[in-house]
Amino acid sequence: MMKKKGSIKVFLGCVLILSLLLMYLCSFSAFCEETGKGLAAEQVVVLGLTTGDLGTVDPYAGVLVQDVFMFPHLYGSLVRHPIGESASLDFQPDLATSWEVSDDKLTWTFHLRKGVKWHWGYGEFTSEDVVYSINRVRDSNMSAYRVQYENVKEIKALDKYTVQITTEKPEPFFLTKVANYYGGFIVCKKSTEEAGAFDRGFTPSQKEAVGTGPFKFVEYKPKNQIIFVRNDEYWGEKPIIIEKLVGKYFASDGARELALLNGEIASTVGQHDYKWLQHVMSKGIILECVGPIDLKALYFNLKVKPFDDKRVREAFAYAIGQEPILQMQGKEISGYCNSPVPTDCYGNIDAGWEKYIYPDPEKAKKLLTEAGYPDGFDVQLFMSTGWWYLDKMVVYQDMLKKVGINLDMTLVDHTVYVSNITQGLNPIVIWGSRYPLATGWLSDMYHSESMIGSPKASQNYMYYSNPEVDELINIIETTFDEEVRLKALAKVQKIIVEDLPSIPSIETYTPYVRNPWFIPGYTIKNNFLWSYEINPETKILEH
Repeated sequence: MMKKKGSIKVFLGCVLILSLLLMYLCSFSAFCEETGKGLAAEQVVVLGLTTGDLGTVDPYAGVLVQDVFMFPHLYGSLVRHPIGESASLDFQPDLATSWEVSDDKLTWTFHLRKGVKWHWGYGEFTSEDVVYSINRVRDSNMSAYRVQYENVKEIKALDKYTVQITTEKPEPFFLTKVANYYGGFIVCKKSTEEAGAFDRGFTPSQKEAVGTGPFKFVEYKPKNQIIFVRNDEYWGEKPIIIEKLVGKYFASDGARELALLNGEIASTVGQHDYKWLQHVMSKGIILECVGPIDLKALYFNLKVKPFDDKRVREAFAYAIGQEPILQMQGKEISGYCNSPVPTDCYGNIDAGWEKYIYPDPEKAKKLLTEAGYPDGFDVQLFMSTGWWYLDKMVVYQDMLKKVGINLDMTLVDHTVYVSNITQGLNPIVIWGSRYPLATGWLSDMYHSESMIGSPKASQNYMYYSNPEVDELINIIETTFDEEVRLKALAKVQKIIVEDLPSIPSIETYTPYVRNPWFIPGYTIKNNFLWSYEINPETKILEH
């Protein structure tokens, strides 16, 4: 009788698989009839990356464009955002099948998926890996996300498949910390400890890059490419078409553009220049404008003269404005900043940055004179060769000359630029980020504990400190009372604009450009990868 029931289950399972396969084949057949294209013989997605080499495969240290694309393909997380909607708070199960929070909002319990396998024979994923990973993202010297996890008081495994995380204070948006962003990706304890390399910097091997995701790391070629193959033991809905994923590095924007146009790469991030976008679209390239908004701003080192004087910082704001960059990028992908929090973020208000939309060189000169710099001054700084920053700083260089300020920029590779600014070597930092929540912006950029060089360092490049701002950020991050939270959000934005440790550059949707033969298989609204995520419907057509 037991054998008979088992046979029936197997039979029904086969019927279900065959039905799904038939549905897919019918759907794809209709697609091919419509486009006149079939599947390409080689199902390899090559993504063009905007810098010349790998930064790290460590998901807790990787914040750069060339790294983040790989993490959701290689690693899993307890929960995940819907594909193509990474700003959504409608979380889906991933390595956790369910979860609940205690009545006092301090304890989160996650029930883990059973039978999930680590890549390359490293055994089964268990609660031990979750405890190790979250403790590591909190403690590692390489972690870029430590400040986001300071509220975690304790994490413990209740059993092999149950994890309990207790926070010091209530955290209404805690699930964003265990989702497929920030440091929410789970690494393999056994392989990481065996490799012993994550905290030292390394050339990756299969020991350093072991995940549970739909793709497995197989090879890294310095300054060339990183290669992943489909994980046929993936627990979830695996890519059934794409066999290999390649991230290809380009030190030159021209080389990357040529690779896109000649079909060497399937997709890349487009330049923030609508003339360039029009050019590639005229060649048949498809443009998709993707959120969340990337807010770029200039952050001033308040410990360095003359930027300790607010009048000088405001002179910069009036000298450059926002309109010139919007005109350069095009209104299709650009918008004005009205606050240090992006306009598409929950809680954004018009906090006063919009007065800096149009350049006003006369007002800038007046402010510089009042500050004691009637003839202007020289500024030396390192500048990234990444076009997404360099193009704007070149425009600013010309505009600032009109008010007597000379920007002397030493160009360095983007990786070097990041290293330099995290050491406080630049008096002015141009930086852009995208966060799912205003709390991320405020905590990382403006909380005093996030100052670079501090124990909880994040991206406070300004050495900015205001106790009232710190307290308001703490309220925003802990209260479940939405009315109180929104009032605190409004107040803190106004205070930061009044203090003016930073000034606006531009808000930008990320232009994804792809060849028409690369079919992502879903509608993309927003993500944090600067590239498409591969899913079961992704495909390469004949071309």
